[in-house]
Amino acid sequence: MANTQDWHTEEYRGIEVHVSPLPRDDNGTSWDYTIRIAERGEDAGSASELSASSGDDCDFPSADAAVEAGFKKAYEMVDAMLA
Repeated sequence: MANTQDWHTEEYRGIEVHVSPLPRDDNGTSWDYTIRIAERGEDAGSASELSASSGDDCDFPSADAAVEAGFKKAYEMVDAMLA
């Protein structure tokens, strides 16, 4: 299965947050996410300051649910970084 990155980008507290849903199966019934947090204007595909994924502890029922969870996690990471 090919994993094409479909990056969604939002700015949060002056930092760019990039989230991409990743299918875990060919049926599209189980999704994961990956996160990249970078300075404003940096490409999501480039090396970033912080990155994360949901890993094996979470599966989401849709790409949208994975993206939503990814942004929530990314905002927590930015808040911790700026604290």
